[in-house]
Amino acid sequence: MRTVLIKIYGSLIILLASHGVRSQSVDFNSKHIQVKIFSNFNREIKWLDAEDNNLTYFNPKVQEGIVVNGKLYSTFKIDMDKVVQKLIDHKEFGECLQMDISGLYSDPDVSLKKTTSILLPKDFPNAAIFETSYRNLGSQKIRIDTIYSQRLALELHESTKVNNTAYSLVSFQGGVNEWGRDYAVIGLEPGFSQDNFQGMHPTEKGEIIGGGIPFIDVWGENMGVALAHLGKQPEWVSLPVRMQADKKVEMGISEIPDERLGLKKWLTPNEVYSTVMTTVIFHKLDYYNALNTYANLLRKRGVNIPRSSPEEAYEPYWKSWGFELDFTLDEIYGILPELKDMGIKVANLDDGWFDYYGDWEVNRAIGKFPDGSQDMVKFVNRVHQEGIKTNLWWYPLGVSAESQLAKNHNEYLVVDETGSYPVDARGLYQLCPAYKPAMEHVENLVKRFVVDWDYDGLYSDTRGLSAVPPCFNVVHDHATPLESFQEVPKVFEVIKSTLDKYKKHSIHEVCICAVPHSPYNMPYYDIANASDPINSLQTRRRIKVEKAIHGPAYAVGDCYQVPEDEWSGFSVPQDFESAMGTGAQVTTFYTDLDTEQKKEWKRWVQEYNSKKLSSATYTNLYDIAFDKPEVHVIEKEGQLFYGMYADLWSKTDSIELRGLRKGVAYVVYDYANNRKLANVHGDSPYINIGFRDHLLIQVVPENK
Repeated sequence: MRTVLIKIYGSLIILLASHGVRSQSVDFNSKHIQVKIFSNFNREIKWLDAEDNNLTYFNPKVQEGIVVNGKLYSTFKIDMDKVVQKLIDHKEFGECLQMDISGLYSDPDVSLKKTTSILLPKDFPNAAIFETSYRNLGSQKIRIDTIYSQRLALELHESTKVNNTAYSLVSFQGGVNEWGRDYAVIGLEPGFSQDNFQGMHPTEKGEIIGGGIPFIDVWGENMGVALAHLGKQPEWVSLPVRMQADKKVEMGISEIPDERLGLKKWLTPNEVYSTVMTTVIFHKLDYYNALNTYANLLRKRGVNIPRSSPEEAYEPYWKSWGFELDFTLDEIYGILPELKDMGIKVANLDDGWFDYYGDWEVNRAIGKFPDGSQDMVKFVNRVHQEGIKTNLWWYPLGVSAESQLAKNHNEYLVVDETGSYPVDARGLYQLCPAYKPAMEHVENLVKRFVVDWDYDGLYSDTRGLSAVPPCFNVVHDHATPLESFQEVPKVFEVIKSTLDKYKKHSIHEVCICAVPHSPYNMPYYDIANASDPINSLQTRRRIKVEKAIHGPAYAVGDCYQVPEDEWSGFSVPQDFESAMGTGAQVTTFYTDLDTEQKKEWKRWVQEYNSKKLSSATYTNLYDIAFDKPEVHVIEKEGQLFYGMYADLWSKTDSIELRGLRKGVAYVVYDYANNRKLANVHGDSPYINIGFRDHLLIQVVPENK
């Protein structure tokens, strides 16, 4: 290296260098991140904030590259004199340090040029953004088998290994798997492997499903590192995570071009393959900060995920699912006065009200809507007369084979390459989101629900909303079969825009049963459901996920309180404390409360309505995997509300109340039991109190 110019500009330290031919590497640094590119294009990346506790390490076998004709190419000769580093004003990410670097590989069979552009954005000091392309410089076309768009090697230092937890490293896995499997906190152990493929794939139980969040995260007690792609739409990629026998971890983003789907499988001479845009995000604590950064990066790219919800979205509600498919209207009418007395003013009609998916005509069974649509209108009017709003459950993409829609308009449907109609987990066909007449059908249905029937909003549900298969329907004239998969957000957009057009103050809630919500659908709904957790721990983890990616005050449903004597293995078995302590929306589908249960339900609903914590600010101060007890913090008007959770916590073990201000004295209240617990000072923010299962406290400055 002949000359080095160091310039401090905002939060970036910019290294502008002229490199000699003997240079072995080039450094690309901000105050927080160091990227080192070696002369063979191998790369090392470090988080400078971690000092000696970095998770990432250099491994020449874990590098970005391209597999051509069955051979991996991951080393390319760089001309160091042509490396360019500069400060730019990026059209999406603002002020960035940018490095552009190219390298060549040539042998008798293949000649390739690799070009990578790296951004270190000032507004995202803990993130690095990468884009890479490969150009065929040879005289023959070449076959692309796999592209490793991003790869990291992780190793936990012995000095940072945790002794009091089951795992030293845990992970967030954004792929879709079986119902009931956790995705927010998964411990890593030797032999662990998960692909997190975002395209359609079979689960262990044989369900064909896709989608999820194209985001993975691995963290220990001292730091974490996340990977994600920043495409503007869903992409047919994998985000694999592996732990080897020596406990070293490999994580990455890979693309396997499928020619059948219109993906670029062959490169003719001088043709270019460009990878998806990827990001590496470093962080402290658990997945929250990394997910929040990821969402903000997507917003910069035009994926407009809302940070908060309309006021109406935070109202507690009841829905009819407790009665399951065989509900009667009289059962619903009978529960309305009780709901009003509790303080619940929203009662939603759940599954079982219709005849066939796709047609969405009313179920004419006795006790439901025997006189057809006019009975539905009467039902909605009756609920409104009680002073209660009501939203309608549906699955907007699902189509029954027996429906009139399937018989008369099968051109609306997704067709596979054999000419058949693929079915989802419910055995249903699916509308093609990339076919305009199919989306016009959805628009007309929404209009019927909220205009003709006068519903106040919609609840869109089921795992089939996560993704649809590639579509080969020749009627649709797709540019590629992947259009159906990539246009799934369109159905959410149509629903939301139609609601906004025809029903002022309408609400759209989404539940993707037991599946991570896709960020590409998020711009088009107001409430994110915790998506069918199977226990309270999963509930709290998923609520924190949604608060992270949407925003700290966004409405996140707790996925339904039910009495323990009505619990069937899904939803939440009477755990208001988990909802209140995490800032979730309180919801329920109970059917029959005894006198004591009614008192309990009323107490908690009134507590929820008075505290209004679901619209307050979730504050990330604790690691949900490594901090004990588990703690969540909500900030509201200068007061802090802590939700604490443990099977049994001893008073001999101090609990640190993070977030208190130095020099300020506080009073600590147990607001669930209406009692004062202690006085505490911001200079020594510790309390000693034992509890079983949960403790909800409110910490108030003494001068308030």
